[in-house]
Amino acid sequence: MKGMAFVGLIVLVSMMTGCHYYQEYRQMKGTADIQEERAELMKAQRECLQKYEDDPQAVERRCGMYTDMLPSRGTNRGDGS
Repeated sequence: MKGMAFVGLIVLVSMMTGCHYYQEYRQMKGTADIQEERAELMKAQRECLQKYEDDPQAVERRCGMYTDMLPSRGTNRGDGS
């Protein structure tokens, strides 16, 4: 009986460890997804600025949304960036 309890305890501990690694993976994946989306927004913003570089009013109207969507670099987002 004690042997089965010990085996059960080992199985439980190993499952908890696996959950921890999965949680860590999900957090890393989420951070990577956010960074990828931010990179895509920055690329689109750069292209917009280049397209309308001769018309400052058009830049403000058409490219301002990218500035609003991108968090400032000084913002602490909690992901180490």
